Amino acid sequence: MTIKLFKNLPLGLTIAVGLALAVLIGLGTWQLQRLHWKQQLLADLERTRQLPPVAAETLLNRGGEVAWRQVTLPCPVDPQKVVYMHGIKEGVAGFHVLTLCPLGKDAIVADLGFATTKGPLDWPSSLSLTGRLRPYEAPNGFTPPNDAKSGNWYSRNVTDLSNQWNAKLRGDYFIAASQPVGSGVTPVNAAANLPNRHLEYALTWYGLAVALIGVYIAVLYQRARKGI
Repeated sequence: MTIKLFKNLPLGLTIAVGLALAVLIGLGTWQLQRLHWKQQLLADLERTRQLPPVAAETLLNRGGEVAWRQVTLPCPVDPQKVVYMHGIKEGVAGFHVLTLCPLGKDAIVADLGFATTKGPLDWPSSLSLTGRLRPYEAPNGFTPPNDAKSGNWYSRNVTDLSNQWNAKLRGDYFIAASQPVGSGVTPVNAAANLPNRHLEYALTWYGLAVALIGVYIAVLYQRARKGI
């Protein structure tokens, strides 16, 4: 019966099922990767939650594990060197306001917060920035490429931002403001109420893959019984 079951497989159906399985398994695996990232993120946030802010340059010069530490940094803001990166905060579409801050011989990207519209900036030309040192997160396959010419930015790509601002930027961390820097821009609190349902999502995608295999085998069984 087993040989007959898999004899003369329906080509179109088999290809469709194979593609669907690849997508479902890929999504499940991606959620497992996100689970590992989220667990590490939560551990880092808990480790740094009670530590007071320190000068960014001092902390970075020490070396070691500094991700998610609170830092302070004076940051003159040039309106010509501000980028608005597409984003969503609490279900509302808007922009992350990005600029660069001098840091030693180089500069570091600063995410000043979230705005629902683009400029103009209503704050002092020189800021006293307080925020968290965040490692860059690699964009996934669904993230569009940045388009500097049209002003459409979708990721904090260090190479793209360096070219845009003609500056040498640190490639390990950026600073995400944790205190307001001006009107119209709200800091994004990465430490608040982070959901961690990635295992649930992964099991859902894998479960759908198993169910699809079951349906496929059931179809083959019915075809075999009918001699198709």
